Amino acid sequence: MGTSIEQRRNEPAARPHAEVLAQQQALRTARQADALAQLDCLHGVPREHLGQVAAMAVLRAFIPGTTILHERAPCDFVYFILRGTVSLMLHDRSGQKVLIGVLNRGDCFGEGPLFGDLFRGASVTAETVCYLLQLPRAQLRALLPAAPELASALRTIYRRRLVESTLGQVPLFSRLSPFERSRLAALLQPEHYGRGATIIHEGETGQALYLIEEGQMVVAQGEQTIAHLDEGDFFGEMALLDQLPHNADVRALTPVAVLALPAADFNDLLEQQPALRIQLHDIARQRRDNNAAIRHDHERTQQLNAAIQRGLLRGTHVLVRDPARCQEGCRLCEVACAMRFGQTRIRLGGVMLNELDVTNSCRQCRVGAECVEACPESAIQWNDRGALIVTDQCTGCGKCVPACPYDVVHLIGSPAAHSSPLWGLWQRLRQLKQPQIALEAAPAQHANKCDLCHDHDDMACISACPTGALRLMPIEELFTF
Repeated sequence: MGTSIEQRRNEPAARPHAEVLAQQQALRTARQADALAQLDCLHGVPREHLGQVAAMAVLRAFIPGTTILHERAPCDFVYFILRGTVSLMLHDRSGQKVLIGVLNRGDCFGEGPLFGDLFRGASVTAETVCYLLQLPRAQLRALLPAAPELASALRTIYRRRLVESTLGQVPLFSRLSPFERSRLAALLQPEHYGRGATIIHEGETGQALYLIEEGQMVVAQGEQTIAHLDEGDFFGEMALLDQLPHNADVRALTPVAVLALPAADFNDLLEQQPALRIQLHDIARQRRDNNAAIRHDHERTQQLNAAIQRGLLRGTHVLVRDPARCQEGCRLCEVACAMRFGQTRIRLGGVMLNELDVTNSCRQCRVGAECVEACPESAIQWNDRGALIVTDQCTGCGKCVPACPYDVVHLIGSPAAHSSPLWGLWQRLRQLKQPQIALEAAPAQHANKCDLCHDHDDMACISACPTGALRLMPIEELFTF
């Protein structure tokens, strides 16, 4: 059908109107890019990429006292401060609130998850009326590969804030002011070590104080393990304080990232912070006493070695059973798990600690999970509840099974979608009527492991226990060494 006279008459007018709108939008984007270029955190980012950032941003306003981000809540946005002041707070390992810093115009926050799944979150509170640009993190992440200057600028902020928040979570350094921690962070040298690497050798001269940024380590004297170190712990201080060689090896249990404070800078810090020197001497004395107690406590040594060998310290929680409350011979928890998933993911009769049975189930390893490293499809991923889940990308290759050192990952047959005789007959009748397009066959098997009942409102094993003998327990509650 031809174009009407009326439509032809309106086309010349519509076209200039569309061009005007496009010009206005381009002008707005240019002004927004100019505004973004004035922010310190985006210094040096090309205007082209600033325009793309502006296009995905939404202006938000917050009144004083508003909690914009919560330390323990997930957030899907990154924020740039156009006007106003916000404070960053978190809790250290002793539960005390610590001021990490105060941010003003030109800074940003919420960038951490762009670069690290285990980023230490902080609560962000508006101190004044704030005008912020809010960007969806997923869209910003998708832009970074094509915008290297933007990625570099945000990564620099991430690294600085990661170090400062790590220092803030260590009670030893949390008493320093944000400015003092910022100065200290500038002196720390990042180092990375693979699983099994020895960072400190017994008998060597102390070269630095080390702070664990990510990963886990063990301290050993000869063949005897005397301590376990986690994120936020530090080591190497005894040799520096006493001017004596190290009296133990410190070895990486997982891949680790550490921050090293060279001996000269360590001594300068103690000169400037006499209270810190006293605190360090107290900690060193406590560690010596604790190490001596472990060496002479055979049961405690056995518990520590069992916990390390069986990976009980790799996650944040363990699934434990109280045998005193469990009816003899009861296996309802294992049966409930098998009914939900086709094969049980937990097994009773694991490691006995403090009169509790720590079940054989996935440890939900926080760092360096061997199953994750072995998976060629990246099919084992973290969910929001802190569990490692097997996604639909699993092809059933089975490489994760031998990779797990704790024998808690297994292969299980994939369930057939429809297996009744009537369904088979219907499918054959359809094939006679319609041409078939060959589809990739679904995997015959897939990895099966405990994921704390991902996508369910309860944990089948705990819900099935009639006496309440089974529960998830924080590792800090079970392990006091």
